[in-house]
Amino acid sequence: MSEILSQVLAALRERRSVRDFTAEPVTDEELNSLLEVAAYTPTARNTQAWHVTVVRGLDKIASLNEAVKKANQKPGYERYREVTKTASYSINFQKAPVFLIVGVDREKSVAPPEDGALVLGYLMLGAHALGLGSCWINQLGVITDEPEFREYLTSLGFPPSHRIIGCLALGHRAKLPPVPERRRDHHNLVS
Repeated sequence: MSEILSQVLAALRERRSVRDFTAEPVTDEELNSLLEVAAYTPTARNTQAWHVTVVRGLDKIASLNEAVKKANQKPGYERYREVTKTASYSINFQKAPVFLIVGVDREKSVAPPEDGALVLGYLMLGAHALGLGSCWINQLGVITDEPEFREYLTSLGFPPSHRIIGCLALGHRAKLPPVPERRRDHHNLVS
């Protein structure tokens, strides 16, 4: 096995969802390297119709957190109501200094969920390779088009034609969680 393949497989095996972050800020260099990784994500028909809005700083993320909580309390957005109405709810686990919102243009992409999921996967692997921790956050996709929340997203620079596919809490990991048991019965071979 080549050395490069060994390194890639090691990164795939070692990457974990991290929910405990240090106070160390993510540098511009780290963030730019991570966004460079995302630029090479494959997309259906090479549309590259995705966008990442980077929210930095605990004060900005706290404001986003409040907008998420408010949107989830409105009629029609019950999916995460119970989770987000608790006082302790925090989209960044109250520590991650960066929050990435990944969206895909609904009109230009031929496969928005798939394209966005690949971008998120590349971002998580890139974060791990940089020694950062990340965790996929799912709650924002449901409320993408709640009018008041959409207005808030637009104020952050999130494109109006995009829908949120997923988000990442991002920062320097306090620890790398242990490897959970892996399923081995999720495939079959047809010859």
